[in-house]
Amino acid sequence: MDFKSISKRIVFSFSVVIAIVVLFIGYNYYAVKQSNSATEQIIDEELQLLIADYEQAQTIALRIAAARGYVLSGEEKYKKIFEDNVARAVETEQKRLAITESGDFSKLAEMSKEWSRYVEKEVLGVYDRGQIELATKNLASMSEKATEIREGYEELAQNRKQSINSLGEDIIKVGKNKQLTGIIVGIVIVIVSIMIALLSARIISRPIIAVTNRMQRITEGDLSEPALVVKSKDEVGQLTEATNKMSDILNSLLKQIQTVSNDVAAHSEELMQSSTEVKTGTEQIVDTVNEIASGTEVQASNASDVATTMTEFTLKMTDVNNSSTDVQQYSQNVMALTKEGQGLMDASTAQMTSIHHIVKDSVYKVDELSKQTQEISKIVAVIQDIAAQTNLLALNAAIEAARAGEHGKGFAVVADEVRKLAEQVAVSVDDITGIVQKIQRDSITVTSSLETGYQEVEKGTAQIASTNETFNQIAEAVYSMSTNINSMTTKLEEVVQNTVTINKSVDEIAAVSEQSAAGIQETSATIEQAASSMDEIKNSSANLADMAENLNDLVRKFKL
Repeated sequence: MDFKSISKRIVFSFSVVIAIVVLFIGYNYYAVKQSNSATEQIIDEELQLLIADYEQAQTIALRIAAARGYVLSGEEKYKKIFEDNVARAVETEQKRLAITESGDFSKLAEMSKEWSRYVEKEVLGVYDRGQIELATKNLASMSEKATEIREGYEELAQNRKQSINSLGEDIIKVGKNKQLTGIIVGIVIVIVSIMIALLSARIISRPIIAVTNRMQRITEGDLSEPALVVKSKDEVGQLTEATNKMSDILNSLLKQIQTVSNDVAAHSEELMQSSTEVKTGTEQIVDTVNEIASGTEVQASNASDVATTMTEFTLKMTDVNNSSTDVQQYSQNVMALTKEGQGLMDASTAQMTSIHHIVKDSVYKVDELSKQTQEISKIVAVIQDIAAQTNLLALNAAIEAARAGEHGKGFAVVADEVRKLAEQVAVSVDDITGIVQKIQRDSITVTSSLETGYQEVEKGTAQIASTNETFNQIAEAVYSMSTNINSMTTKLEEVVQNTVTINKSVDEIAAVSEQSAAGIQETSATIEQAASSMDEIKNSSANLADMAENLNDLVRKFKL
């Protein structure tokens, strides 16, 4: 049967035991009732019949004795005794017949009545008339019949006694059988009760023991056992289902923890390896940046020398032409996209990219400066040719003036002034030529330094790009810089403008070099800070790997 609660199962078991006990009590009651009925029958019938048979036999004997006593003594008391026993016999006969009718007893009763009537008439009546001998003779003649009647009653009593003994033996035998049956039934009831109790206890305790064993295995870390079979819907079945659900949830949870811890351990190893590679690349970048810083300092020194030379050149050109225009545009747009946790590498990449473009632009400007100085050299050569031709013309004019005499003196003075001016121009052109040549030499030196710095910047940029790629392209930066410079005019004014522009460009180169040095120093500090952060990341990764391994050790204590 499917019970939905333990209490119903226990009530049912005890109800079965109580029903068996009630049946046993009913059986005992029925057996006792049968025994009592048989005993009552013996007491109420058989024993009364036995007593009645004995009383009848006794009344016959008393009546015989009373009749003989009366015949022998003539005393009235014997006659009285005879009459009383006759009445007693009638009464006993009525009681006997009221209990049950019997042919033998009725026959004996009729014979007893006939004998009593005969004795009253032929013995007692004859004796009362004085015929003593006849009365004695008549009494003697009826003695055998009286004995026969008495013996008949005694035989009935004896038969009744045997019947009572037989019934008693039957009652005892039935009682013993019922007693044995009661013992057997009692033993059966006890056995059945024990079996029911054991079965109920087993039905109740077996799943509880199974749940207890399962919980014990779970506490020992064994979750590999299959789910417990639920055979009932009672509290024990609900407990079993709850245990199965708890085991499944623990199993799934531990498997997820194991998977996550393995992933964490693997990613921690990868992160440690990446951190080591990034740290190595960062150290290489620091070395490269230091080299770039050294080159940048040399570049800044050369740019400062060029600036000084260009200042002198500008002063010389100012003496030739005081009007000059300054046109310059210099723009720089920098966009930096940073992410939290990756800002240091972004800053490093941005700094190196900025340095790369700055140095590249410096190389470009120095190249332009070299080209412009070449243009200036060409213009100066043209001016020098013009000055030489002017000087030659002045000499020719002086000769012609001398030939003209007085009329050519004024022209001679003009020619002399023109010659002097040509000579001054020639001297100024020589000075300009020397300055331009010095600018060209300085430009070559600056160009060499810039190319060296540019190569170092390219190496640093390549290393940062490699490091950036190793770090899963940690940062991305875009730097742009554009500069437009108006072309120098072919006229002398363009020379002045170009000179001013060159001077400013040299100043900008010096400033850019200083900025480059400062930027490189900032980059070095940023990279060193990034290296320190990589150490922290590596240590954190190692701690995370240890924690993941400890978690795996805890999970491995469970057998999934």
